[in-house]
Amino acid sequence: MKMGPPALLRFLRGRRFTVCVLSFAVAVLMLALYISRPPIMRFLEHKIYDTMLRAGADGQVTPSCPVIIDLDEEALKAYGQWPWPRFLVAALFEKLGEMGVASVGVDIIFSEADRSSPIRLREDLKRLDINAKLDEIPAEFQDYDQLLASFLHEGIVLGMYANFIASASPSGAVAGDGAFAPLPAPPSIGLIMQGGSDGEPSETQIIKARGATFPLPLFWDAAAVGMVNMNPDEDGVARGLPLICFYQGRLYAALSLRSLMASLGQRNLFLNFASGGLESIKVGKYTIPVGPDGRYTIPYKGGAHTFPYYSAKDILDDAVPAEKLAGRIAFLGTSAPGLMDIRVSPLDRVYPGVEVHASVLDSILAENFLLTPSWTPGAQALGIIICALIGGLCFGFAKPIVYAPAAGGLTGLILYFSMYFFRQGLVISPLYMLATLALLGVCLLVLRFWQEEKQKKMLRSAFSRYVAPEVVERIAGLEGDIFAGEEAPLSIMFTDIRGFTSISEKLSPRQIVSLLNRYFTPMTALVRGNLGTLDKFIGDALMAFWNAPVQVPDHPRRAVLTALAMQDTLREMNGSLREEFGITLNIGVGVHSGTAYVGNMGSEDLLNYTLIGDNVNLASRLEGLCPQFGVGIVVSAQTRAGCGDEIAFQPLDLLRVKGKEQPVSVFCAMRPEEWTQRAEELEEYISARDAYAVGNFASAGRIFGALAKTYPQSKLYALYAARCAALVHNPPAEWDGVWTLKSK
Repeated sequence: MKMGPPALLRFLRGRRFTVCVLSFAVAVLMLALYISRPPIMRFLEHKIYDTMLRAGADGQVTPSCPVIIDLDEEALKAYGQWPWPRFLVAALFEKLGEMGVASVGVDIIFSEADRSSPIRLREDLKRLDINAKLDEIPAEFQDYDQLLASFLHEGIVLGMYANFIASASPSGAVAGDGAFAPLPAPPSIGLIMQGGSDGEPSETQIIKARGATFPLPLFWDAAAVGMVNMNPDEDGVARGLPLICFYQGRLYAALSLRSLMASLGQRNLFLNFASGGLESIKVGKYTIPVGPDGRYTIPYKGGAHTFPYYSAKDILDDAVPAEKLAGRIAFLGTSAPGLMDIRVSPLDRVYPGVEVHASVLDSILAENFLLTPSWTPGAQALGIIICALIGGLCFGFAKPIVYAPAAGGLTGLILYFSMYFFRQGLVISPLYMLATLALLGVCLLVLRFWQEEKQKKMLRSAFSRYVAPEVVERIAGLEGDIFAGEEAPLSIMFTDIRGFTSISEKLSPRQIVSLLNRYFTPMTALVRGNLGTLDKFIGDALMAFWNAPVQVPDHPRRAVLTALAMQDTLREMNGSLREEFGITLNIGVGVHSGTAYVGNMGSEDLLNYTLIGDNVNLASRLEGLCPQFGVGIVVSAQTRAGCGDEIAFQPLDLLRVKGKEQPVSVFCAMRPEEWTQRAEELEEYISARDAYAVGNFASAGRIFGALAKTYPQSKLYALYAARCAALVHNPPAEWDGVWTLKSK
C-alpha cells in the first residue's frame, strides 16, 4: 500500500512517528552513555553492583580461609603503641613460624629504620651531647632492623606501596599524585607471558607505577614484597585492586597474590593474553580471571570480621592453639581505628584494610570469581535496543492501565537475569537497560517543555541572589543541563596580599573583616568595570577571569590594565589604611592567558561558575613569583602577546616550573611612562639579561651586581647577581637560558 503526500504528512505529525523518533533517540543516547560512561553513570553502576553483591553475600568463607593477625587495641595496650620495636615483630614472626603458618602477608610497610634500636638511640643521644651506657645490651639486640632481617624468609611477604599510572587511559591520566624519584627496587617475581586463544602477549595495558615505597633494602634478600594498595573507585569504595603492576620494568604482585605464591612455593606468574589485553593470571593450580589492565574484582562474602581474627597479643602470649593457624595463610594488619587502616567496602563502611587482602585470597582459594565477560558490550547494546522497542510499544501505544504492570514486569525481568548472571560470576549491569525504560517513559508521559521552563525559572530565582546577572542568563540558556561547560580562551588573574598572616596578628577579627571589605570593594569594582568575572575570594586572595561567560575580545589587555589599576588604587588607599589600621598593604598579581574549562561545577544543591585546567594553576604560580622577583605584577608571554603596545613589559625570566616541561617566559607589566623614566636602568638590565641568556655569566653578573648596588631596593638585580655568581662557580654542562624552579 502506497502512502501519498497527505498520509505521509499525517504520519510525520502523528503520535506513532513521535514514538518511533523518541525510541530511536533514547536508544542512541543510551548507547552513547554506555560507551562514554560519564561519572554519574559510573556512580549508579557502582551502587547497583554493591546492591547485587550484598544480595549474594552469605558470609561463608573457605574452610582453609586466611586468618588475620590483628594489631588491635588489646595488643597495643599490652605491648605499647605502634610502631613496635622490630624485635617484637621478629618475635611475632617466629611464633607464627612455630605454629606452622603457610605464609605471612604483612599489610605494613617497613620503609624507615627503627629509631628505637640501641644503635640509633646512641646516635640520637650523641647528637644531644648525652653520654649513655648501652653496651650491656647483647650485640644481636643492638640493631632491631638487623634482628628482624634475620627472622625473615620467603614465607614472609612485606608490604610495599605503588603509585599507579592508568596506562590504559587514552589521556594517560595518572591515578595518583606526587613526584617520585627513581629509587632502587627489590627483586620482583618471575614473569612468564604467553598468548591466549586470540592474541599475542603484551604488557602495554597492565597498570604501571610511577613510583613506589619499598621496605628497607636489608630486608630484600630474605622476604618477598607485595602491594598493599587498594586503588578504590571514585567514590572511595574498594571494589577491586590491581593484582599486578609494573615498576621500572619489573613485575610486582598484590599482597594477597604474593602471599599465595609464597605458600605454594611459586616464584613465577603466568600471564595469559587475549586480543583485548590480559585475560588471566595463573599461579600453581589457580587460574585467576582479571581485567585487561590486571585489575581484580573482589567478591566480598560479608562485612568486617568475616574472617578469623587473632590478636597479636595472644600470638605472642602463646594463647592461640597452633592447629588454629597451621597450614593457613596469615595476614598481619590492624583493625584499630587509631592506626587509620580502615577502608570502605561495598558491604561495610568501616572495613579493615587487611581484610580486603584476605577477601581477595579467599576468593582465589575458593575459585569464586567475578568478571565482566568480553561479550558484555554486545549484550548491553542488544538489551538497550530491545528495551527501547518494547518500551516504545508499551508506553507509546498501550492504554494507561498497562503502564505500571509493563514497567514493573520489564524491570523485574531485567533485574532477575542480571542477578542470575551475577550468581554465575558474570557482572552485567542492568543500569543502561533500566535507564532506557525510565527515560523513554519520562519522554512519552511527561510534558518535557514544562519541566524545562520550570527549571529555568527556578535557576533564575535562586542564582540571581548569588551571582552576576550575566552568569544567571548563561545558566538559564543551558537547555536544562546546569552542569554544562566549555573550553574557552581566557585571561586568568590571581591576587594576594603580601604578609597578610603577620598583619592579621596585629588586628582583631572585626578589624580584619573591615580591612578586607575596604580592600575587596574597589578591587572587585575594577574587575567588573573591565568586563571581568569575579570567580571567588580565597581568604585574602582574589581570583578573576575574562572572556566568560560573555566574550571579551581584548581580554589579555583588559586583565593587565586591571592589574595596573589595582596597584594604583592600592597606593591611593594606603594613606587612609595607615591612619585607620596602622598598616599598609602590598599585593602581588599574576595574569596568564590560555584555554581552560569554564562552567557550572559542584553538586545539584550548590553550584559555582568557575574554571579548571592547567592554565589556571599556572596563573596562580605566576602570582606566587611576585615576591621572588620583587615586583607587583607577573604576566606570561601569552598574556603579553595579546596586549599590544599600550602596556610596557620588563622581561623577568625564562622558567621551567614544576610539573611543566615547556619553559614559561614571565614579564613585569608597567605603564609606558614608568619605562621611560627608568629607560637607562632597564637598558642595562636587558643587556645583562642578554649576556645571561647566552651563558656569559661573568659579564652578566658584573652588570647585575652594579645594578643591585645602584638600586638596592630591587630584589630582581640581587637575585640575578647571586644566580650568576653560582653559575660561574658551577657552570652547567648545557645551558639553554631556562632556569628550573625547584618548588611550586
